Amino acid sequence: MAPNRMIARWLRPALALVALGGLLALGGCGGGSGAPNNPYQPGPATPGPLSILPPIVTAFANTPITLTISGGAAPFFVVSSNPAVLPVAQTPSGNTIVLLPGTVTSDTSVTITVQDAIGQRATSTVTVKPAPIFNTLTIKPASSACGVNAICSGQTATASVTVTGPGGVGLPGRQVIFDVVDGDFGIQSNNPATPLVSTLTAISDQFGVAQVIIQASPNAPTQPALLRATELTTGNQQTAQFTIVQTINGSAVLSVVPPSVTFQGADTTQCSNNFRADYYIFGGTPPYQVHASVPIAVTLARVPVLTAGGFFSAITNGTCVNPEVFSIVDATGLQTTATLNNVVGTTPPTPPTPPPPVVLSPAAGYTQAACIPGTTQFTFLITGGTTPINVSSTTGLSTPTPASITSSPGTFTVTWVGPGATGTAFVIAVDSNIQQQTATAQVTCTP
Repeated sequence: MAPNRMIARWLRPALALVALGGLLALGGCGGGSGAPNNPYQPGPATPGPLSILPPIVTAFANTPITLTISGGAAPFFVVSSNPAVLPVAQTPSGNTIVLLPGTVTSDTSVTITVQDAIGQRATSTVTVKPAPIFNTLTIKPASSACGVNAICSGQTATASVTVTGPGGVGLPGRQVIFDVVDGDFGIQSNNPATPLVSTLTAISDQFGVAQVIIQASPNAPTQPALLRATELTTGNQQTAQFTIVQTINGSAVLSVVPPSVTFQGADTTQCSNNFRADYYIFGGTPPYQVHASVPIAVTLARVPVLTAGGFFSAITNGTCVNPEVFSIVDATGLQTTATLNNVVGTTPPTPPTPPPPVVLSPAAGYTQAACIPGTTQFTFLITGGTTPINVSSTTGLSTPTPASITSSPGTFTVTWVGPGATGTAFVIAVDSNIQQQTATAQVTCTP
C-alpha cells in the first residue's frame, strides 16, 4: 500500500498543472465559449433603403445638374430611359450622378434608374426644358478713338447680350446679371449714392436684349478687362474681353452726339430764331461744363450736364453765327467741342404785297364858275394808300381840313381863297408807304 500512496502524492501536483494549462488555453480562445459564435458581437451592417435625391427635378438643356444616391449598397448601376436627351455614366463615381441634358425643343421627361449591389432600385424623374441661349456678349464703345474692342480711360460703352429660345426668338423678361470679372471699370447704376457697381441685374427687352452701360475709370492705365453675363434661369454664361486704353486726349475720351448742327433761316435775309438743338455727352467724368464761343448768339439750357449720357440744349435767337463753338469740359479737365451753325436760308424772301394806290375822288377835280374867295368849298374822298395820308394844296386853296387822313377811306375839304374869282389850284395826297404813293386833283374857278 505504501507505493500506491507515494504515486498518488506525485500525481496530484501533475494533474493540477495540466488543468491550469487547459484553463489558460481556453481563456486564449475566448474563455472556451467559441469567439466566432459569440452572440454579443455585432454582425455586418444592413444596407438602408435606396433612393435618389431629388426624386423629381427640372433641368435645362446644356446646363449640368447633379443627383445624389442615398442608402443602398455600392457599387451602383445607373441607366437613363432616354440616353439621347439625358446620357449617364452607368457606373458613377461614389454616390454622385452628374448629368448634362442635351438640346430639346419642348419639355421632355426622362427617368433615371439606379440599382445597387443587392438588387434595390430607385428612380428620379428629370424634366428637361429648352434652355435659353446666349449669343455673344458684345462691348460697343461710345467712341472708337482707342481702337477696336477698346474703351478709352474714362469712357463708356454698351455691353449687351441676347437671350433667345428655340428658333432664335428673343425671350423678354429674363434676368441677366452682369459682373465685373477683372479690370478697372464699373457698371453704371441708377443709384446716385453708388453710380458705379461691380454687379448689376438687367431685364431682357421685347427682343430678348439685356444691356448695361460700363465705364472705365478716368485714370485707368492700359489693361485687359473681363465682363461676364449670366442668365439666372439656367446659369448660362458669356464672358467678353476688351481693352481699357489710357489717354489724356479729351476729344478721344469725351464724345458729343451730334458733333455739329446747322440751322437755316426761312430766306436769304434771316437766320433761324427759337430753334433748339440737343447735344448728348458720353465718356469722361461728369459733371460737364459747357461754354459758347459767341454767347449772344444762343441761349444754353440744362447746363452743367450732371450725368454721362445727359444733354444740354442750344436755342437760337435769330443771330447769324457760323460757327458757334461749344467747349465741353469734364470734371477732370478733359475737353472736347461741338458746333452749331445758324445761317441764312437759300430761298429769296417773298416781296411784300404793295398797298392799293392812293386815289382822290373826284379824280377829275372840280370846275366851278365865279368862285367866291373864302366861301366856295370843295370836298374830296381819298381811298387806298398807307395811312396816315398827308394832304396839301397849292396857291388859291386853303390848307385842307383835316390835313392828315388817319383812316382810308377818308374825306377832306378845301376853300377857294383867290385871289379873285378865277384861277386854277391843286390838291396833293401823299401816303406813308416806304415807297410813297401820291395822287393829285385840280380845282378850276372860271369867270
